Order: sequence, then C-alpha cells, then structure tokens
Amino acid sequence: MTPDLETAERLFQSQGWLSDCPQNLRRRVLLCGRPRRFGAGDTLYRLGDPSDGIYGIIRGRVTVSIPTDTGSIYDCYVGRPGFWIGDLALFSRATRLVSLSAETDVTCWFLPQARLNELIRADPELISLFYSLTHRNMAITMQIMAILAIPDNARRLAAWLLFCNDNLYPAGGWIEASQEQIAMQNVMSLPTVRRLLRRLEQRGLIAQGYGKVRVADRDQLLAFSRS
Repeated sequence: MTPDLETAERLFQSQGWLSDCPQNLRRRVLLCGRPRRFGAGDTLYRLGDPSDGIYGIIRGRVTVSIPTDTGSIYDCYVGRPGFWIGDLALFSRATRLVSLSAETDVTCWFLPQARLNELIRADPELISLFYSLTHRNMAITMQIMAILAIPDNARRLAAWLLFCNDNLYPAGGWIEASQEQIAMQNVMSLPTVRRLLRRLEQRGLIAQGYGKVRVADRDQLLAFSRS
C-alpha cells in the first residue's frame, strides 16, 4: 500500500530529522514530496549521479555504499525508517558522493529538487533546517569513522553494535543484519565475527537470532567497548 501524506507525517513526527521540527514546518516540507517505492536490490541513486532530491525512508532498509581504493564497494551504513539522505549533493549542486540501494522492499517520501528550491526561495530561512539534516548525517559519518579507527576487533564490534542499537527506533530492538554484513561493515573476517558474537552472547551482552542481533545489556556492552 502506497503511503499518503498523513502516513508519512505520523512516522516523521516521531523519528529522524523532521521529528525535531514544529508540526507546521514539517508539513510544509512534506507537502513538497511524494511517495516512491523500490524493490529489494533496486538502486535509488549511484555515486556520480546528479542530485534529484532528498529521500526519507518510511518502510524497509537502504544501504549507503562507497567505493574503496581497491575497486570494491564498502557498505558503510544501513538506513532505516526515519532516515533521510540526499541533502549534501542537492545544496552543493554537486554529484552524489555515495550510492544508495534498497536492501529490502523500500517505501520512501521523496522531496524533488525543484520543489525544495521553490520552498527555500519563498522562505530562505528554511535553509537552516536542511543544514540540520547535513549536520545529522555528518555526525553519523564521524561515528562510523571513529568505530573503524578502533584497532581491537572485539571492542570495534561492540562499539558498532551500540551505534546500531542507538540508531534504532525505539532503541533496544533487533538489529537486522547478517553475520556477513556485520563482517563487511566492521572490516573483519566472517570467522572472527562469528567467534566474537558467540563470546558476547555467552557473556549475556547480546542475543542472536537468524539474520539479526540485539543488545541485551547496553551498560555492560558499553563498559566492554571501553575496556
């Protein structure tokens, strides 16, 4: 079922970038948009594409990917409902710096570039709202960089699990990620990830399910990540 404006507004008033905005301002932004749907594996946009607008996830998960120096692709982040992306290329009038694909079937609220430009021309002070989105996404980027800089595999994995947990809504739910995905995002081998997940589970810090993991004791996992 394709969502309407009211469905989008209900989600975005409680999750993500627009949740901090006054209701009247949130509605003005959402009125610029329309729903779009993508199937699992579809590409929303590619590295180097010109900007066309901003995407807000309503249902499903999207993968943010960047190329590496070796020519491979690194999936650096998984966006879930409430996640918005596309602002950086839009307002810099540059091409996309990342690729965005649908990990699952995805429903999003798409804000076209032309409509956003009209909105901002009518009220230039709104640009600060979109800079707050850029700030939010830059904070995510810096968190990812800080996690990858942790040299110890066990502590890096713990920090990554905490990062994913704290970006869930509500926090404390299942992190839907296969062990292969966890290995890729933490730059570890699959056997290493399996061994460390078992270790954390045996200590009661996490719980595992098929293709998912959940933080069971956040305080103790945080202490472990800093030990």
